[in-house]
Amino acid sequence: MADLTGAPGRIASGDRLTLDEYADDFNERFWRPRNTGAWKFERAQTFRQPESASWNAFHDGNWELSLRLLEQRRPALQDYFDRVSAHGFFVRRVRVVEEPLSSYLVWELNSLLIRHQCGASVSIVDAGALEAHERDVALPEIFVIGPDTVYEVRYDSDGVAEGAVRYVDERTAQRWANFIDRLHRAGEPIDAYFDREVAGLRPAECTTPTA
Repeated sequence: MADLTGAPGRIASGDRLTLDEYADDFNERFWRPRNTGAWKFERAQTFRQPESASWNAFHDGNWELSLRLLEQRRPALQDYFDRVSAHGFFVRRVRVVEEPLSSYLVWELNSLLIRHQCGASVSIVDAGALEAHERDVALPEIFVIGPDTVYEVRYDSDGVAEGAVRYVDERTAQRWANFIDRLHRAGEPIDAYFDREVAGLRPAECTTPTA
């Protein structure tokens, strides 16, 4: 697992979860009455998401279909974030970007914009802001569910999610939530970034990998 020393504090150990175990555990903790909020930190510039019909269309080179499939998910996402609001908590997400954008990020930023419009609060942070925290290794992908749970999401060598390491500790969760919150406040709302850097851009115009 990643050494998290460079960010909010070292995490000594955790429980390894398969992808199915992670999904089940996440859903149980996300919807529990004591959830105080959720914070997501995304660092890597390329992933593979074969479970997504839109991603598959993008990967196959059918950009127009990919965008239509993203838009078709809007009603379900709106219902999801309406439910989040009704439960009295929030989702804050930090998406780290390196420029020039990877083809994958062009696709994902289109997806994240819809989530933002439906109720998630997505902020864009330039990778340069993390230099003090990444002297030896890039930070991992992190999902915090308050008040006590941190997931380090794990990926295989192709960038496909394979599970997570779960840490249950209130002090650790608070440090990571505060760290992500600070980045979120310092970053740029995705709608402003999207309008300036992404609108009208096609993955084929990028020179970096599509994975």
